[in-house]
Amino acid sequence: MNKTGYLFFILLFLVTSTAFGQKNAPTGLLCDLLPHPELSEITNKTPDFGWIVNAGVKEDYQTAYQIEAATSATLLQEGQADLWNTGKVPSSQSINIRYTGKSLQPHQRYWWRVCTWGKTGRQSAWSTAQMFNTSDFDLPRTWPGESKWVNLTGDNGKIAFTFENREPVNFHDVVPAKTVVQKNGNIFYDFKKDAFAYLAINITWDADKVKTDSLVLSIGEKGIGDSIDQKPGGGILYGTYKIKLKKGLNDYILEIPRFVPQFPHSQVMPLQMPEVIPFRYCEIKAIPGLKVNSIFQKALYVEFNPNASSFSCSDDKLNNIYELCKYSTIANTFNGDYANSERERMMYEADCYIQQMSHYAIDRDFATARYSTENLIYHASWPTEWINHSVFMAWADYMYTGNTELIENYYNDLKAKTLTALETPEGLISSRTGLQTKSFLASIHYDGDMLHDIDDWPDADQGIYPNGETDNYERKDYNTVVNAFYYRALVLMGRMALATNHRDDVAFFEAKAEKVKKKFNEDFFDNVNKVYIDGIGSRHFSLQANMFPLAFGLVPDVYKENVVNYVKSKWMACSVYAANYLMEALYNAGQGDYALELMTNDSDRGWLNMIRVGATMTTEAWDIKYDPHDISWSHAWSASPAHIIPRKIMGIEPAAPGFGEINIKPQPGELKWAKMKLPSIRGDILVSLNQDPGNFFDLDITIPANTTAKVYLPKISDNYTLIVDGKVIGNAITEGKWVVANCASGDHSFKIKKN
Repeated sequence: MNKTGYLFFILLFLVTSTAFGQKNAPTGLLCDLLPHPELSEITNKTPDFGWIVNAGVKEDYQTAYQIEAATSATLLQEGQADLWNTGKVPSSQSINIRYTGKSLQPHQRYWWRVCTWGKTGRQSAWSTAQMFNTSDFDLPRTWPGESKWVNLTGDNGKIAFTFENREPVNFHDVVPAKTVVQKNGNIFYDFKKDAFAYLAINITWDADKVKTDSLVLSIGEKGIGDSIDQKPGGGILYGTYKIKLKKGLNDYILEIPRFVPQFPHSQVMPLQMPEVIPFRYCEIKAIPGLKVNSIFQKALYVEFNPNASSFSCSDDKLNNIYELCKYSTIANTFNGDYANSERERMMYEADCYIQQMSHYAIDRDFATARYSTENLIYHASWPTEWINHSVFMAWADYMYTGNTELIENYYNDLKAKTLTALETPEGLISSRTGLQTKSFLASIHYDGDMLHDIDDWPDADQGIYPNGETDNYERKDYNTVVNAFYYRALVLMGRMALATNHRDDVAFFEAKAEKVKKKFNEDFFDNVNKVYIDGIGSRHFSLQANMFPLAFGLVPDVYKENVVNYVKSKWMACSVYAANYLMEALYNAGQGDYALELMTNDSDRGWLNMIRVGATMTTEAWDIKYDPHDISWSHAWSASPAHIIPRKIMGIEPAAPGFGEINIKPQPGELKWAKMKLPSIRGDILVSLNQDPGNFFDLDITIPANTTAKVYLPKISDNYTLIVDGKVIGNAITEGKWVVANCASGDHSFKIKKN
């Protein structure tokens, strides 16, 4: 090779290597689970770091990493990491790596970056440096994990009002999707979607044309034609306001009266920010000489990447339900947590668990859910079985992040939240047997008089709701629903004990769970009718008494068919909250066809009804007739399809903490095709399927680097052919009605067809 050729070869090698390195540089950096720590402040002196490993070759995985941290981005660029340089660390760990460098100081900015090595042994390029801000590490707090509002000064000297340890909330400008000048001159604006917001308006006013100094306008959530419904009923909002006008061209904001808390632990907006309420429509009363130059709905919600997730399928009804629930999940984060509902602005464990699972499914954001979980541990609500949801939330946090910090910090609190203190010599728990002592209530951080069983909501027995949603549940001292939750909490607590090396507790909770399961089936299962009664002494069989045991794995295999058939016979005889568990129960029992039919039903007891009546966020009840007093049109506890669709229809769930392993077990029912993009802490998971049920099932997946997947395909016939990545598999593994394949990261195709 001559000199010119040699130089060309070297140049080509350098260009190729650089392109290769840039392509597989780590992305998706997280600092204490924050994707944008530069927009918040952290109170942790030793934050955790994580990143997405990007594949350089097929089926790639991380073999080593190197982290650098410095007091400036320039120092990192110059290779002068003055805080921390790990050197090359042989490890596959890419999430939850604890900082062990020089001591971090309060109220400072820091930068970090990472590079990795893959299975070929080649080093990636360095990631883009990520900035993070520290807060006051030792500031007194009223409860552990409290996140305070703080002022954050940017490079330009501008001060932003933000949170500690969680994603900030931001106002987003929404322009009208529709503007109509009515016959009387009033102007009607439709912003297309309901949002917790305020109005910003730019107006030119010729004060000489009319003797008035006030602009009258209305905002509301429900429309009638090209106007606002002034009597929407329930808790659906409508209001009329006045704005004092000034001569000439001026900017105005609608100053909404401040929210006044009426419930324990209700949250208020800080005085530094404008008040918000949910509305979609605005109507401005005509005034001679007045011109509206611009108008914005200033929608408030947490930092959000709308492109992080997506779903589409052959059924437009399901597409519309998904979009409704996805939007509702994020729109109800205006407080920076899961305290939705304009009426209460208070967090409840059951509500927050459903919103947590939905939030995980639509964005790579974990800090909002973690803060909500921590907050609820110290601010418990009143329903007995909702206390158990704190255990559910902590377990979900662990499975989706792989991080044990929350469990470790609140371990004893979570043990108390299992409600073992309410267990009687019967071997079951009861809220009515005198065990709700002051010390017990203090252990679960409940500051009310006592817990009360809820079973489902709303309850007609309360005398407020004429119909109720409990399927005429007959409440007894020993309650079937409450003890189903108790069993599930024991199971999950045992798993968390194992994850945090509490060996003695592992045996304790596992043994107690088995004992409760045995007692549960002895006392609550009716051996004549082969279904579950509502409680000891009851002769009533409700949907709730059967779907919760089915969802939580309490039903013995020998009776499962009977219970499934009974659950299916009750159709949708539950609330929007309990529908989350109805879907879980049906999909866990392999009833994907029926579950999809229920989810897309077009009656007044379904998500399509919410869309039909005009709501753009999920509603607090199925319809106003089921909750004529309080129903709101802005409540995320009914947004469960946002996580049920990816987890159960598309079948994507973590099989190991932090998606270290992934299960893909789709149950698409009669859908002809479906596509899903699901964000995870390790990167995007893509699943696409096509099928002709009973004839063929095609599945294409993309698995992030540094993880593996177990794929379940429906066994469509006893005589079938399985093709994986273009190769016929002669000895396929089967598990009941499923054909199972294991795969490494990257792109894979699976085809199963009837012979």
